[in-house]
Amino acid sequence: MSHFFVFLHVVTAILFIGPVAVTTSMFAPTYRKAKGGDAGAAGQLRLLHRISRLYGMISLVVPVLGLILLFGFGEGKGEYGFHIATLLSIIAWAVLLFLVIPSQRRGLVAANALEAGDNPFTDEAAKARTNTTKLPGQLAMFAGIFNLLWFVTAILMFV
Repeated sequence: MSHFFVFLHVVTAILFIGPVAVTTSMFAPTYRKAKGGDAGAAGQLRLLHRISRLYGMISLVVPVLGLILLFGFGEGKGEYGFHIATLLSIIAWAVLLFLVIPSQRRGLVAANALEAGDNPFTDEAAKARTNTTKLPGQLAMFAGIFNLLWFVTAILMFV
């Protein structure tokens, strides 16, 4: 039974974390294009944000399956690499939820990439328009932290 959960854990990591890693990395360059006047970039920003948000929420399955393996089946109980990897995956998910996705939302507002009626938060819109100079760097930095945490997690799983 534990082999089935290991299989699910690995497959969900590939299918759900992979797209999030790619879309979070693509958001900052696409944001720069949208702010530079590229008309198609606004639609790309919406799509990248939607994928990051949806797959990011679904990717919570990966650390949950890891915890089930760790505590339910005792897989790797004596190996501290698994404990650290599980902790890092939870931290990575929190970085995505609390830093990456809100920064992307501010980027959408700042690039006027939201459609009418899609932004009920006028305070957020005003805040995003006033502080957009650091936003591309923050978007890239948060995506890099998220991806680095997952990279280290993957290494710890196989060491």
